[in-house]
Amino acid sequence: MSAAEELVIRPFSTDDVPRWARTELERSHLLDALATTGDYLAAVVPDGRVVGKLGIRYDEQTDAGTVIQFDVVPEHRNRGIGTRLLARAEQLIRDRGLRRATLAVEEDNAAALRLYRRLGYREFGREPAEWDQQYPDGTVYRYHCVCLLLQRRL
Repeated sequence: MSAAEELVIRPFSTDDVPRWARTELERSHLLDALATTGDYLAAVVPDGRVVGKLGIRYDEQTDAGTVIQFDVVPEHRNRGIGTRLLARAEQLIRDRGLRRATLAVEEDNAAALRLYRRLGYREFGREPAEWDQQYPDGTVYRYHCVCLLLQRRL
C-alpha cells in the first residue's frame, strides 16, 4: 500500500501548528492563516504525523478558490500526497460552487510546476511576490521572488 493510500486528509488545526512550524515566524503565519483562510487541510500518515498542508482562500479571485501555503515535507514528496491534498482542495472549491482553482508558485520551483502542470494547471499571469522569512538564528528578512499564477477549471 502506498503512502497516499494510507493518508488521511483532515482539517489542519491550531493543535497541529507547534508540530509543523519550524520557527516562531512560521508559527505566527500559520495561526494567522488558520484565522483568515476559508479552509486549511492536513495530510496525516498513520502514525499521526502531519506530512503536508495547504490553505484555501475564497476572497482573492473571482469564481475561484486560491490555494496558499501548500507544502509536503521533503521526505514524503513524490508519493502522491500533494496530489491527494490538491484533489481534496479542488473538491472543497467545487462544493462552494466555484469554477476555478488558482495558486501562485515561484517561477523557479520546477518540481511544483511539474506537479501543477501534470494536474492541468495553466499559467494566467505572473507577479512579483515578497514575504518575511526567518534564518535559523532568528533573524527575519524580506524574501523577494516572481511567482507564476496558475489556474485550473474545475
